[in-house]
Amino acid sequence: DYCPACGSIVNISLKRKLERAANEKMRHQQRGTEKKKNRISIFFEKAKNHDNIIIKSLARFFYSIWVVVIAIGSFLALVFGYIAA
Repeated sequence: DYCPACGSIVNISLKRKLERAANEKMRHQQRGTEKKKNRISIFFEKAKNHDNIIIKSLARFFYSIWVVVIAIGSFLALVFGYIAA
């Protein structure tokens, strides 16, 4: 599989297999870093850092409600998944 003199790969199928594994690992890492935030999260982040205190407080209030709704939805999904299984 490897050249005894220089140590390079002689077996073509092994070389291709190693290249595919390296490419797959690189693609997997790129997918992990390309996670985009949804529009609602981006909106709330911008509004929470706004200069106007009213907009900032309203954004924090509605963001808190949004987090509670997501938590309840996640809990219901867990319960329904447990019941279905």
